[in-house]
Amino acid sequence: MAVRGGRMGSARSASAQIDLAAPRAVFAELLAGALEQTLPRPTPVAIAYLIDLLDERVRTLEPAPPAIAGAALLPCAGEPVAARLMRLRRLGDAALFVVGFFGDSLARAPFGPAPTGEAGRLAYAALSAALARLASERTWSRLYEELADRFRDFADLLAEVGERTRGGAPAGLGLLYARYLATESSRDRRRLVGLGALAPELEGLRRPQ
Repeated sequence: MAVRGGRMGSARSASAQIDLAAPRAVFAELLAGALEQTLPRPTPVAIAYLIDLLDERVRTLEPAPPAIAGAALLPCAGEPVAARLMRLRRLGDAALFVVGFFGDSLARAPFGPAPTGEAGRLAYAALSAALARLASERTWSRLYEELADRFRDFADLLAEVGERTRGGAPAGLGLLYARYLATESSRDRRRLVGLGALAPELEGLRRPQ
């Protein structure tokens, strides 16, 4: 199964030797900074996958689907196995990128960050389960299992990278509050605590005035 323009095994080598050409090097540096607040630390192959995803999506300016629905997870009649696996990967990647890097764009969308993220998580989980049945792809099954299990953590990482890349001001309190209610993002929670909108000892929200 091809990943990021090559065999799946190419992602493993990428985790050990990252291309220093921009913008990949920029994303690698920004992601390293964002990882300082992420525990447990993702596996090296997952980190390489996230860097590849950022580089591919931003370099090609490939737009995310306007609405990523759970119906896209259903198998199509007569669809070859390889085509279904690729479709699941693309769905998971699109959801992870848009929920993370451009999450604010979903805040008022009909299909918001929570259902988009859930569709992506389920796509990665289905892909992992399918690859687990193929002896030659079990390493990649574990990668996509990690992406599914920690989808929210990885979306937070991409959100941090996106914010630093754009150099803009953080989201306002109202938008931050609404996004936290929808996604329960640990990154947004830390910010709400810092702003005094979330009581850390009680984990109770104080609605913004």
